[in-house]
Order: sequence, then C-alpha cells, then structure tokens
Amino acid sequence: MLAEVTITHAQFIMTKQTTDETTTVKLTNKDKQLLVLLQENARESNASLARKMGVSRATVQERIQRLENANVIQGYSVQINPQKIPRNIEAIVMILAENKSFKETFLKLEKMPSIQSIHSLSGEWDWSIFVSAPTLEDFHQCITEINELTGVRSTVSHIIMKTGLDRKQPLLSID
Repeated sequence: MLAEVTITHAQFIMTKQTTDETTTVKLTNKDKQLLVLLQENARESNASLARKMGVSRATVQERIQRLENANVIQGYSVQINPQKIPRNIEAIVMILAENKSFKETFLKLEKMPSIQSIHSLSGEWDWSIFVSAPTLEDFHQCITEINELTGVRSTVSHIIMKTGLDRKQPLLSID
C-alpha cells in the first residue's frame, strides 16, 4: 500500500492510494487536535482523549482507526528516560566522504547497529551521525569500522558528556 499525506496550513488533506482505489479524506481540526494529543501521550485512554476533545469515546476510536488506515498514524513509540538506565557512550561523528562511493558508503553506515541516525549536511562535512555504543571499546570498534569503509576520507568524533536540552518538536501543533 502506498500512502501519500499532504498537510498545509490552509488545507488539510489525506490521500490514501492503493492499487485499486484512491480515497481522499479531509483532516479536520478535531483530527489535528487528536494527533497533537497522541504525540504528547500515545498511551492516553480514548475516554481521556474524548473528554479533552469534547467528543465521544467512540468518535475518538473511529478517528484513530481512520488515521491509522490512511497511514497518517504509522505506529506508536516509547520515550525512555536515559537517566534511569545504564548510560551508553554517545557521540556525534562527522564524516567526510569520497564522492565516487557516496551511496555505497551510506548503505554500509546504515547497516551498522551502533549508528542511530545519519544526517546529510551542507558545508565541509558530508554526514553527521549519532553513535550510541554500550562501552568505550564498542564505540572504538564502531569508529574503526567507519574509518575502514571505502569512501570515508576522514572522521571527527565528539563524545556527548551531558545533554542540557533535548527538545523534540512535535510534527503538528494547534494554531
């Protein structure tokens, strides 16, 4: 199933495409409100969501089902408090790549389990990656593997000592 979602300030439209039909559904202000509430707490009960939205519990369940079916809601996640679990070695690693093997190098980086995210950059460096490894030895092994990849010209690692602010912006907000 291929899903395409277009959201703008003036018009909120969801388009669900399948091989046999195309259905267009309007994303209402209540749908948007529901998505904002779910971003804040995806485990909140339908009854609580309904009270906050001023609609029935059945309406909330129907809206959630419709948004899931249209692939607007693609899953639910857990936010873990890093202060409550053993700390990994975390670092931002800057990578300068050789252009001739750029795609192949990216695909190899993508398969490395210690690499949590890869950001393509403008400017001097090609990628900024977030690495999280359970021990310093594992981190060293990961950096060694990165530097041995064909297409990696150089790396610079910045170990994260403390996170002072971790602000994750919601995708939607109520205007």
